[in-house]
Amino acid sequence: MSFSNKDREFMNLALDEARKALDNGDYPVGAVLVINGKLIEKTRNSLYSGKDWVSHAESNLIRKCSPIIKEEIKSNNSKVELFTTLEPCLMCLGTSILNRISRIVFSCPDPHGGATTLDKQSLSDWYNRKWPIIEGGLFKDESYDLMIDFMKKQNTDSWNRILKMYEDMHKDW
Repeated sequence: MSFSNKDREFMNLALDEARKALDNGDYPVGAVLVINGKLIEKTRNSLYSGKDWVSHAESNLIRKCSPIIKEEIKSNNSKVELFTTLEPCLMCLGTSILNRISRIVFSCPDPHGGATTLDKQSLSDWYNRKWPIIEGGLFKDESYDLMIDFMKKQNTDSWNRILKMYEDMHKDW
C-alpha cells in the first residue's frame, strides 16, 4: 500500500496525540480529521482521564466535528478522512460510517478489538454504500510500540492477555 506525504504528515500528528494520551495514562490512541486535504481537528483517547469508557479518540473527534462534517458533505460533497493510530473498534467504525467518513487510515491493527475486517456484505445495502475506503499499516511499528508500552505498565491478567495478542500479531509482520 502506498501512502502520500500528506498521509504521513497527518498520521504523525495522530501519533503525537497518542503519545500525549500515553503521557496522561490513557490508552495511546490519537486521531486526526481531514476534509479536502485540510486539517480540521485532532484529539486523543481519554478513556481513563475522562468520565466514561466510550471516550475513544475517533468517536470524540467525530462527535466534536460532526456539524462541520455534515455541512461539508451536504454543501460540497467533500472528502472526509480519518487518521487514527489504532484500527477502529466497532463503535468508532460505526460512528465513522454514520458520519460519512470517506476514508480511514490507521497505523496498528488491533487483534483485540479492531473491526475493519468485518464482512460488509453481511450488512445492509445502506452500510455497503457508505462503507469508507480503509487502509492500514502506516507507521504501524510506532503505534504498536506505544500500545505495548501502555500494556506493560498495566500488568494485570486481562492486559497481559491482550499484550500477548499484540505480540503474537507482531511476529507475523
